[in-house]
Amino acid sequence: MAETFHLDPGVPKYLQISRWLMEMIQKGRYGVNDKLPSESKLAELFQVNRNTVRQAMADLVSKGIVQKRNGVGSFVIGQVITPVKYTLQHISSFTDEMIRIGVTPQTKLLKKLVNEAPPDVAEKLMLGKEKLVILTERLRLGNRIPLVIERSYLPYKEYKPLLKMRLTGSLYHLLTKKFHVELHRSIQTFRAILLTNEDSRLLEVPSGSPGIFLESVIYDSKNIPVEVLHAFHRGDKYIFEVESGRYRYDLKG
Repeated sequence: MAETFHLDPGVPKYLQISRWLMEMIQKGRYGVNDKLPSESKLAELFQVNRNTVRQAMADLVSKGIVQKRNGVGSFVIGQVITPVKYTLQHISSFTDEMIRIGVTPQTKLLKKLVNEAPPDVAEKLMLGKEKLVILTERLRLGNRIPLVIERSYLPYKEYKPLLKMRLTGSLYHLLTKKFHVELHRSIQTFRAILLTNEDSRLLEVPSGSPGIFLESVIYDSKNIPVEVLHAFHRGDKYIFEVESGRYRYDLKG
């Protein structure tokens, strides 16, 4: 008699099957380009109908982990990574953070040009009459899974040489080593958003998926603003962590 798995009645069945498959991929049982068990095999294994299995596969397809090939089957096209924990305690580099958690970082440069700064960016960079900035747009990936779109604005006059540099690694490494800038502090704000159609396409998630928008304004050791960064994170791949100090009772309140 074939072995079967019992599902938790309190959790949607398709989610349990999807998570089980992700666990199998994460453990390396199924690698990139491997074919997953057929829908009929999974339906038998979990004692569900094939529509439930199709929902589970659709969930993996939406996450960019699986691709369905008509008449052939479902294949692994991306690796599973656990959600990235982003702390707001210090300035961090995407490249450094990925390496720290054992994920292979990759960067695709989408745009690098000189442009007039939007009014809010010009104000935060404290630009005078010269409103020109270097705008870079990069797609950052971990284990080949798109994770975040970064749009960075830097004052053109000071950082003009960046236009001739490769920007497929850490921008902060370049600022520190090539421009000898001490990235001293940052003001970071974040909020929940719905991703635009274009950003959803780049991040390979369904249009209108939830995301996390982070704005970071970075200052050097002389309190001069260096960069305004707008980062659009996949909502299903990031956890933001903030450490708070002790509670202070205000006697005047």
